[in-house]
Amino acid sequence: MIPLDVFGSESVAADLLEQVRWRDGVTCPRCRSDRTVRNGSYREFQRYLCKNCDRTFNDKTGTIFAHSKVALRRWLFSIYAFLRFNRLC
Repeated sequence: MIPLDVFGSESVAADLLEQVRWRDGVTCPRCRSDRTVRNGSYREFQRYLCKNCDRTFNDKTGTIFAHSKVALRRWLFSIYAFLRFNRLC
């Protein structure tokens, strides 16, 4: 169960996304290479550089959250509320 303090700040939500998405290690969303290095940050999100294709990406790249104008913490709260309180009868 996700603690509700995750929905309080964008940086905590970004850390949760990073932990869930890269639990098996960081891979490039374009070429699937695991030859990546940290490359600064973009707002609360860690940036990476792929040594194979020289592309940069962050934790949201290639996800449903990538080009959203809605904050990640709001997305996570909405998903949590839907899964927690939606009861199919």
